[in-house]
Amino acid sequence: MASVPQTVSQDASELFESLFTQDRSRILGYILTLVPHRPDAEDILQRVSITLWNKFDEFDRDRDFFSWSCGIAYFTVCNFRRKENRDRLQFSQDLVEMMARERTAHLKTQSRRFEFLQECIKKLSPDDQELVLRASSEEATINEFAVQVGNAAQTLYNRLGGLRRSLARCVKQKLTVEGLK
Repeated sequence: MASVPQTVSQDASELFESLFTQDRSRILGYILTLVPHRPDAEDILQRVSITLWNKFDEFDRDRDFFSWSCGIAYFTVCNFRRKENRDRLQFSQDLVEMMARERTAHLKTQSRRFEFLQECIKKLSPDDQELVLRASSEEATINEFAVQVGNAAQTLYNRLGGLRRSLARCVKQKLTVEGLK
């Protein structure tokens, strides 16, 4: 019977580690919109990570981990600001709330934009998908890829430019359908 809670705890630990690792930089980005100094934001992120871990058993697995984390980060920032009196240049609570709402909305849109980009890339031909992926990776330059496939580099650059415009239109259209910018 003692092994069951340990397994659940280990599963929860692994899930928490996976979710937090995946969203850590976005949580820090959110905190940085509310706190002007990076060292303070890093300290707050540490407090947030401890709070997230301590409250992880309360986390509803049907919710978005990032949104839940931002809620905890918001209250941690508010507590930090109340305790912090050394800096005269403090944001008003109203401004912090407004920035938090705007940043959350921006991050959601950014996340959807990335998902839409992945969908749009999947609609491309395999050759075009490979070109887009090669252009965005650091494995080889377009010139090296051109040599590999036997095309002129300028031809690939021109094709890539057209693909980027096509992908931008595709993503914009999907964002418009969802009512996002």
